[in-house]
Amino acid sequence: MIHGLTPLSAAQKTLLGLSKIEVNALLQLGIEVLKARNDGTYLIKLGQHTFTTKSDQPLEPGREYWAQMRQSKGGVIHLQRLMPKPAMLKMADSLSFDLALLENLAKKKDPAGGFRDHLLHQMAAATTKDSFQNLTQLLMSLHQGVVSLPIKEQGRPMLLQMRKKRQNRDLNQKSVEFYAAMSNIGPLVGVIIQTGSRKDLKLFLHYSKSIELLERNKESLHGFATVAIERSPAAVKPFWDGEKATLLDIKG
Repeated sequence: MIHGLTPLSAAQKTLLGLSKIEVNALLQLGIEVLKARNDGTYLIKLGQHTFTTKSDQPLEPGREYWAQMRQSKGGVIHLQRLMPKPAMLKMADSLSFDLALLENLAKKKDPAGGFRDHLLHQMAAATTKDSFQNLTQLLMSLHQGVVSLPIKEQGRPMLLQMRKKRQNRDLNQKSVEFYAAMSNIGPLVGVIIQTGSRKDLKLFLHYSKSIELLERNKESLHGFATVAIERSPAAVKPFWDGEKATLLDIKG
């Protein structure tokens, strides 16, 4: 669990800065796969438009993806570097979390315990089955040591996950790892390391254009001695993305 880790406030400010960055709509598209056709093509929804296209990788109907779009001279649309969006991202449409909650948690002596109490309070007041199940998933995520926050900021859904960094060679360091699924720059993983009063930030992204974008907007990320932005060597996946189990399955 995350117990009193002070870089939480730095994570909150970082995500706020990232969420405000405006990007070209063709940088990372959000698409939904509506149907897989017998000829190997897919019916895709992009905004209010639908079209048929091919993909170099199998796609799951009903799943949403990030993708880079390229249009050939013949007008054929090609989707590249597809990355499935985490299932928990959809919770942002129905749960009323925002970055202010993260700011409040950062002030608590036990942020994880405070978030657990907040979830239990909301579960007791839940009026729909879907709301109760979503809150159950967030509680199960916390049980696995991951704080998961589906957030809507400036009308944009995003998923923030945090956990205490598992390996600290320097015993004087405090650090937190976070994952963010963001509509404007795609998925990313970051780590905030605090040594004394010094904080350093490292960000690892899936899309090279997002790296270029953040390099041009480093001034949005305040309060760090250094900011390193790199291409992730592995797929950028959430720390935890839900299970079919219920609260009754949690033991010990």
